[in-house]
Amino acid sequence: MIDRLEYDAKSIGRNLKHLRKAKKLTVDEVRKYLGVGSVQAIYKYEAGKSFPPADAMFALMQLYEADLYDILCGRESRPSVTKVDSTREWRQRGRKRCINYYRGYVVRKAG
Repeated sequence: MIDRLEYDAKSIGRNLKHLRKAKKLTVDEVRKYLGVGSVQAIYKYEAGKSFPPADAMFALMQLYEADLYDILCGRESRPSVTKVDSTREWRQRGRKRCINYYRGYVVRKAG
């Protein structure tokens, strides 16, 4: 069995904040969209103090027009695709870049 990765909440929070600001949305607008009671929940997600629940994460992906790669690794680390690249090659390079991006952030649990 492979080891489960632990994700860096602070890095994910920074990515969520960056995505929100790129869409020029306020914390209150995001709060209303998610239907949460207070902006403190959004601030906690963006500060890396907690992860959004799965349904909120899916809603944020839709709102920010982002995918899980953008949230975990950051949109700026996404590899560019050229006409020469095949889908398989792009996926392999993208996975390597994400892993390299997280080197030092991701800690493997002892198995």
